[in-house]
Amino acid sequence: MKEHGVIFDVDDTLYDMSIPFFGAYRALYGSRHQLPMNDLFLLFRRYSDERFDDTQTGKMSMEELYTYRLRMTMRTYGVSVTDEEVMEFQRRYVEFQYRIRLTDTMKHLLDVLREKNVKIGVITNGNSMHQREKIKALELSRWIPASHVIVSGDHAFRKPDVRIFHEMEHRLSLPADRFIYIGDAFSLDMPGAYHAGWHTLWFNHRQRTKPDNAEITPDIEAHTEEELSMRILAYIEES
Repeated sequence: MKEHGVIFDVDDTLYDMSIPFFGAYRALYGSRHQLPMNDLFLLFRRYSDERFDDTQTGKMSMEELYTYRLRMTMRTYGVSVTDEEVMEFQRRYVEFQYRIRLTDTMKHLLDVLREKNVKIGVITNGNSMHQREKIKALELSRWIPASHVIVSGDHAFRKPDVRIFHEMEHRLSLPADRFIYIGDAFSLDMPGAYHAGWHTLWFNHRQRTKPDNAEITPDIEAHTEEELSMRILAYIEES
């Protein structure tokens, strides 16, 4: 069997980002507001994603992002948020992020990939210390060596820049066509991997629609962890 590189995004791919969000929300607001939790999370994620790039270029500080995403989310439902609530929510959100765990399905997938001698890795955007704390909480070192983990905060480039994917090719000593990248955020994850010459799997478990301006179609789309696992293993067997 040929060597393969199976590379994962972290946030909302290897773990469910809504879990720490719900934990922080309940800790801060309890039952004060009867709001649709899933819709609330999707709004929070949207507002966070749309301004994240500004934090990487210096146009917006992380503190300003924390304020923007929570205030915009709650404003949709007519709820105002104080500065104190913003910081308390963020503190709780990070606290719950550092308690995240892999599901049994994801653990089993990583076990099988390791048994098949697949080279497993991670490419994730974000602050190095913050992302590595999440990687530690997920206990990914059981399957993924430190040299196979790339965090954009350690580099001058980030997804969807193809250079971050080429960096992984160099580290794993594999050609581009032996890689598949798995991620949930279409605009960040799919174009970069595609233009680097990788295979792509869009983990669309939030049932999002593909962006109107999307110029590519992922090779594979999966909607549950079980389907994700099945499709990755089938790809390994068939290629």
